[in-house]
Amino acid sequence: MDLALLFSASLWATVLTALPVALWLWSKRREEPGLSALAAFCLSMALWCLGHIFALHNQPQLALPLLLANPLLPTTFLHFVIVWLRGTLSLPPSLYRRIPFLYAVALLVTVISVRGEGGFLASWLMFPSFFHLSLVGWVNLLYTIVVGVFAHLLLLQGYGNSQGNQRRSILVVFAVGAWGFLLATSFILPSIGQHVFPYLMLALPSYAVLVVYSVVRYRLVEANRWVSHAIQWLAVLLTSMALMWGFLLLIKPLGLHALTAVPGWQLLLYSGVLLLVAWLLYGPAKNFSERLVYPGATIDEETLSNWVEQLNGVTSWSELASTVETMWLKRGKFIAGLSIINSHGAFMVKTEQSTQFTCLKRAQWHCYLNGWQDITPSQQHMAEVLAALLPSTCASLERSIQLAKVEATAERQRIEQRHLVELGGLTAVIAHELRNPLNIINMASTQTEPEIKTHIQNQVARAELLIRDTLSYANQIELQKIECDLMIMIKQVRGQISELYNVSIELNAPDTLVGLFDVPRLQQVLINILENSAAFINQKSDGKILLEIKPQTKNAELMIAIHNNGPAIPPEEQAHLFEPFISKRSGGSGLGLSIVRRIVDAHDGQVEYRQDCGWPVSFIVTLPQDRV
Repeated sequence: MDLALLFSASLWATVLTALPVALWLWSKRREEPGLSALAAFCLSMALWCLGHIFALHNQPQLALPLLLANPLLPTTFLHFVIVWLRGTLSLPPSLYRRIPFLYAVALLVTVISVRGEGGFLASWLMFPSFFHLSLVGWVNLLYTIVVGVFAHLLLLQGYGNSQGNQRRSILVVFAVGAWGFLLATSFILPSIGQHVFPYLMLALPSYAVLVVYSVVRYRLVEANRWVSHAIQWLAVLLTSMALMWGFLLLIKPLGLHALTAVPGWQLLLYSGVLLLVAWLLYGPAKNFSERLVYPGATIDEETLSNWVEQLNGVTSWSELASTVETMWLKRGKFIAGLSIINSHGAFMVKTEQSTQFTCLKRAQWHCYLNGWQDITPSQQHMAEVLAALLPSTCASLERSIQLAKVEATAERQRIEQRHLVELGGLTAVIAHELRNPLNIINMASTQTEPEIKTHIQNQVARAELLIRDTLSYANQIELQKIECDLMIMIKQVRGQISELYNVSIELNAPDTLVGLFDVPRLQQVLINILENSAAFINQKSDGKILLEIKPQTKNAELMIAIHNNGPAIPPEEQAHLFEPFISKRSGGSGLGLSIVRRIVDAHDGQVEYRQDCGWPVSFIVTLPQDRV
């Protein structure tokens, strides 16, 4: 093979790779400090190689200025290092303001070298024209080496002051920079009287590729997918070029002039074969690029399908969080949690892991990686694949939960409506037929013995409770909100229940709570739940009730939490807890909690029984809060 032709091809390949890299880095300059300087570095490298091409064609007017401008190469690289590692390096602040001075010195050295004839073109080995250094050129080269060494020393300092991914990225940039300077040194061989072919310069095209690799390998910019595709096609291109070189070697005995005599259909056939080979090589090239950019992060179709299947099977936010943690732990090397934030900014699921997936609802669901800065790119890549699946999963789960709530509400309303129809016809009769006899009995009891009188009055009170709850349950609930301080009513109810049942009720609430409220309805909610709680703890010596009032300013909600340390409700009863005529309380009507639910539903709120609040029994009422 003609080494001179191969040398020229390597220079052209470097120019044609360095220029697009420079343009790409310039387009990404806003993503990472220093990328504009790195773009200038790649551009300088392309111009330097172009100078060698002009030298091979014996064009000194174009070649010498470009070759003697090589001080710009280490200067732009030094500029990149200083800006990129700002905050990591212990450099005086004034240095950052003097970066233009570095460029001015580099340009001055270049101008002096060009004016002082720092180089010339002469034949060497098989090259009819090649660049040689003169005395002034050696000064130019010395300056270039000093600046380049200084830049690499700064990288070593940054390496010692950093950790994690930044430490690894500095090491990669150092290695790539050292490799580039090593490749470029062979151009001085003719100037020192060595007649050895500059084989190292044949590898110059790799330099631009490695620069890109060093940029994306540890996330200086978010371009891994783009670079992965670029590497795929580069691998295919290089393989095709190698095949073409082999083809040229086969036809060399015929002479290149014979190629022009080959019929067009044969050339098309050869091109078709090369394209077919490139197509066959695309799969292996893709796998190679994925392993190069994301080592150890291969995710096969079976794993991806399994992830999708598991995510589609979740039925709650907490189940989604545990599923994601389990899925990641099987592939990752550490625990990563999941936090889910709704459109109001409230956490539906929150984990304490430093490394986590964060799903956030704005107009749509999005998933972000938090705390992954020092995680290896291979692990980050797998996390990105998993994170890409989560927004659609969250959206689907949200729709499912909303649909389930609608269906549950509809079913509950059908049940309640049936009971209301049954009760509606009896309510008036009960009120009329029972209350009059009860009044007579109550008055008559005043003439009896004290013990009998007390017993009769207790039974009359029980009957009155039944009538009251039945009327409340059967009547239509119409809200009548007024502006008031709700805390006045809450404190009154607390005092009444404490005195009536002889229980201690701790209150955790703001001093005032001004807004628009239907006070009688909310009073009934509090009384029903507190009476229910008091009835179950009044036989305990350490019985306690905690009443919490928590306004949620972010999502304009009011949370009322009533906790007690009484016996927990069995799981089989929890599902029917808010249905009518379900009561385990002695003397209860069986309608108290169902009335609570009806009132809360009328407010478009939610009431639920919980056991995960640090108490055996907790009732949580959440209501939309109307501000004045």
